[in-house]
Amino acid sequence: MKTMKTIFLSTSTIVFAALLTLSGCTKHEPFVNIEFDCECGTLNLDGRDLKVRLAEGYAPETGPSPESPVLWKYFVVADFRTENEVTYHAPSHDLEFSVHFESMGSSTTLDAAIALHVKEIEAPHIDVEWTISSGTVKVVQTDSIHTLTFTDVQVGNNDIINAELTIVPQ
Repeated sequence: MKTMKTIFLSTSTIVFAALLTLSGCTKHEPFVNIEFDCECGTLNLDGRDLKVRLAEGYAPETGPSPESPVLWKYFVVADFRTENEVTYHAPSHDLEFSVHFESMGSSTTLDAAIALHVKEIEAPHIDVEWTISSGTVKVVQTDSIHTLTFTDVQVGNNDIINAELTIVPQ
């Protein structure tokens, strides 16, 4: 009787293991990590190139006459993660840049400490405004394309930001 139990248990164990093995083999397409890059320019932070995810500009309001200044707003979002963090799918960690100014012509150069705002955003717990101590922001506007340039922008931790971004205004 003991022999029958042992044979039955070992046969059922083998059948169960075979079914588990066969049912556990599902094939999936390999994961491809898509990194979004708007391909609208370059942004360099202290020698490290960051992928630009978004660069947009718009004029929320225009002056009462053609000679009046036009308020422009520009927003740029760059991926602040290291290459290793991107490879291993670390949570989102971005830098958000915003520039607001009144434009009177096709080219404007501004003091970055006044015109540029940089915020570090990391889900779910970091939302820190960076202090800007020096540098310039230049905007060159044509009918169809605006070029936004950050030159030697120094932030509080002594990092230097340089960027040249092409924006199609809305």
